[in-house]
Amino acid sequence: MRIDGSFRVAYRALEERMKALAEADGDVFLPNPEPEGPVDYVLICMEPSLGRWARSADQARIKVESGFRNFLFSIEDFIFHFCIRRYLCGHAQRYHITDLSKGAMLVERADLARVQRYDRWYALLQDEIDLVATSDAAIIAVGNIVSQHLERRGFRRPFARIIHYSGLAGRARSAGIVGHEDGFQAFRNSVSMEDVTAMAEAVLRAASVPADISDETLARLARSQLSTSRQQLVFSYKLAFESIRS
Repeated sequence: MRIDGSFRVAYRALEERMKALAEADGDVFLPNPEPEGPVDYVLICMEPSLGRWARSADQARIKVESGFRNFLFSIEDFIFHFCIRRYLCGHAQRYHITDLSKGAMLVERADLARVQRYDRWYALLQDEIDLVATSDAAIIAVGNIVSQHLERRGFRRPFARIIHYSGLAGRARSAGIVGHEDGFQAFRNSVSMEDVTAMAEAVLRAASVPADISDETLARLARSQLSTSRQQLVFSYKLAFESIRS
């Protein structure tokens, strides 16, 4: 689908403002995959992390300039995309994943002055929502920290909350199947690593990721496994997204 020209111009202008704030914070701006136009679902995460895809700010800048984008690296990233596309979006519906703040940083630094940093980014998040979300789009906070910040700031749209897909939130995955154990056992083998990889190929293609980055990403995914914990994550998102859609 061709991206609307006026939307693209507005989105790129918003990205420039985001980049300026990230640099003012001393961080590296990590762009999100660009939406094709207003979307039906906006999912809000925390902040991009350094460490796995880039070991330093200089390396991160080089990778961003070469076409690297947020939410397109780990198996959990692509499990998230897979679940959104399979269990949340209906036919022809679109989604956008973003972070509350857009400067990439090491995980151990992310907790420092997080509230103040999120407050600095809040107006830009509101502008992003106004641009990319349809008037009746569903807004979804990914994790408790984002949900709590939106509540504290009196976020002007209703929103749902789901668990974060990070491996650091592994306990939430097992908690998500409590009371649904039989359903999980019946479900767990219905999704394969091949399904997730096929979805990853489609996501990377839609995001116009350069071939070398795409090939490297898919090669890394080929070495991954859909562990029990990751199956629990998929099942938890299936339950959550089907509830949001209903």
